[in-house]
Amino acid sequence: MATAKIIRPSVSPEPELDAVIIGAGLAGLACARELTKAGLQVKVLEAADAPGGRIRTDVVDGFRLDRGFQVLLTEYPEAKRVLNYDALALRNFVPGALVRHGGKFHRFADPSREFRKALDFAFDPVVSLGDKWRMAKLRTESVNSKEWQFYAMQDETTRDWLRKLGFSPQMMERFFEPFFGGVFLERKLTTSARWFCWLFRMFATGFAAVPELGMEQIPAQLAARLPKGMLTCGAGVTSVEKAGKWWRVDAGSAGVFPTKQVVMAAREPEAKALMVKLREADAGPERVWNKTTTIYYGASEAPVNEAAIVLNGEGATAGPVNHLAVMNMVSPAYAPPGGNLICANVVGSAPSSDEAMGALQEDVRAQLRRWFGQQVDRWEVLAGYPIAHALPTQSTFQAPRGAQTDNGIILCGDYVTTASIQGALLSGAKAAEAVQAPAGTVGLTKW
Repeated sequence: MATAKIIRPSVSPEPELDAVIIGAGLAGLACARELTKAGLQVKVLEAADAPGGRIRTDVVDGFRLDRGFQVLLTEYPEAKRVLNYDALALRNFVPGALVRHGGKFHRFADPSREFRKALDFAFDPVVSLGDKWRMAKLRTESVNSKEWQFYAMQDETTRDWLRKLGFSPQMMERFFEPFFGGVFLERKLTTSARWFCWLFRMFATGFAAVPELGMEQIPAQLAARLPKGMLTCGAGVTSVEKAGKWWRVDAGSAGVFPTKQVVMAAREPEAKALMVKLREADAGPERVWNKTTTIYYGASEAPVNEAAIVLNGEGATAGPVNHLAVMNMVSPAYAPPGGNLICANVVGSAPSSDEAMGALQEDVRAQLRRWFGQQVDRWEVLAGYPIAHALPTQSTFQAPRGAQTDNGIILCGDYVTTASIQGALLSGAKAAEAVQAPAGTVGLTKW
């Protein structure tokens, strides 16, 4: 009697990888760092030729050009936890700012750190004594506030909240709009007042800084801590598919990677494109992103001889430049010997054609000529960086709760936390927590 042949269903072997992280910006690298510390097997795939995402630095004729004006706030809690500041050799901007108004520059100084300059500012009529008193009061209250108090505030716009504090239209136009417009990348100050207050404390208690050799040193430091072979650059992911209870990530010529979990740390537009096949419903309205353009000039003489941020305190009618800095005054390594690197920044614009970029550059030069005279005509254009997806709008600010997921994929990036280096790093840590969570619990909490 013939025996029946038993047919057993094929079972795909359990993947060796605990997680594949798509994208090696700050969020993806921070996630990889935490998972590595936990002993998990991880692969990081980056489409570009080097890690960093939006934080990269190009070297042109001996000048170090960050891809868009960016700074690190030294009091960011997650940055202090994750980064080695000494190894980055941070160089600080001076506190406060130089504000262009009425045909001259006015020094807005922090009395707690620059008493002599603050004394001069006290007698400067650029803003009223009442505004100066309100600013000092805001600083004191901000420094002494607890973090939970920011989350408990009414969630309104920064502009509305500052108006309630009694700040004059002159103070708004001459300081808050250009300074925090440069931080938020929007001068209307529609950004959450909670987020403003949290950031204001970061500025009041720490410094805005750049690494000696450029902002790219931040992601480079994180990448250098990963095990050899974990990060693969030039590996653009073409598809992400569910394969039973596991995942399958196809990175073209870089390989196909079965994995237990996928962490999506790519830019949001690319992330949405990769996940569109996984969605059963529409992803919802497109997120609004704030735009910016940075134009770099090389010059033999510096228009400003200090490590200060220079603000346009005369409004949009004065020209497109919101703020300016001479980067080698902050870190001499940003320029070759005898050179000066001028970084001019436009908020709310990111031209998509060479013709439009050329026209914007001419408008920028014309405005700076009014500021600094004919020397501006001798400045050489080094590069321009229009960035359409520079920062996600920050209409609210909530206490961190956990990683956000989309169809089982863990999302990772500043767009799911806060629009900042702090947000990107913290998002990476939260994503790593979600990867290590017990099965069935990932995605139960939202950010």
